[in-house]
Amino acid sequence: MALFRKKAPLSRTEVLETPQYGWIWKPLVALVAIYLLICIVLGIWWSWTPSPVDPRQAVAMQRGAPQSGGESQAPAAIKPGEALLATNIELLDTLLDKPGGYLRNDVMPPGLWLDNMPSWEAGVTQQVQDSVASLGSALEVGQAPLKAADEALAGDLDSWRWPESETLLRAARNNLGEAFSALENTGAGTPGQGAAASTPAPSAPGADALSAWLAQVQSRLETQTQALAAAVGRSPGGGQAVESTPWFRIDNVFFKTRGTTWALLQLMQAARIDYAEVIEKAGQGEAFDQLIAELKASQAQVWSPVILNGSGFGFFANHSLMMANYTVRATQLIGKIRSAL
Repeated sequence: MALFRKKAPLSRTEVLETPQYGWIWKPLVALVAIYLLICIVLGIWWSWTPSPVDPRQAVAMQRGAPQSGGESQAPAAIKPGEALLATNIELLDTLLDKPGGYLRNDVMPPGLWLDNMPSWEAGVTQQVQDSVASLGSALEVGQAPLKAADEALAGDLDSWRWPESETLLRAARNNLGEAFSALENTGAGTPGQGAAASTPAPSAPGADALSAWLAQVQSRLETQTQALAAAVGRSPGGGQAVESTPWFRIDNVFFKTRGTTWALLQLMQAARIDYAEVIEKAGQGEAFDQLIAELKASQAQVWSPVILNGSGFGFFANHSLMMANYTVRATQLIGKIRSAL
């Protein structure tokens, strides 16, 4: 039959006149497949959340203390403001130096395809902006670099063109480093000039500065709680249902909140050091420790490959409501602390 008849081979003349290019698609398809596989692997690697840094370790790193070897010496006392400055520097270093670098402004794959880590970065940068702005009114030294850092963080952090976001973040990081050095050098005379040349040590940040910053943090957490509630079509207080978040943005809301609490965990640990006198005087040491514990609990490992919003006692978890529980409790604790300051 004609269906099973072998096709006659082309003559040399026919081959030259009608060349066959089907062979070229095989290496092209192989290259595309390899490229997509590399992008998938990089995307998974770049989406891992970095580990938080202890504020005391952050201060030691900014002071240039040796990590090992040599005679062990007791670390110098942390001056008020140093812990928050060093922690903000480490947060910015993490954004710039983590696997994949800063991804919010990427316009090429695989960063272009990722949305969880850029949302996480948005939560972190928002808390750094609020914290740096509060430091400007709380610290008596480093006003010029703190103002410059605040202005850099207020720039477009989604820009890939000049000035690109990495440039702004690095400028803010360097300005915070200058402020840390200025604070570190207060209260110590210049070698060879005697005590008369010493700069007076800064006074501890007051309750007003802490209360103002916590008010901003409380407002941010309330906004994130509302966004999490909208992700499941519920109001934070259990009242009338709100407009649901589109399913393809549920993970964005979750990871922005997770970035927010990740940054706040370290910033509150730093505030516990810098504002220790104010916190203990107000009798809120236990409440502040509980706040840190709630923020730490919000960073528990997410074992599901996707963010799920199950209902009731169903088979699937509801990650948005679990995160909302932590943000609600953190908001309540901040309100309690502010009322006592």
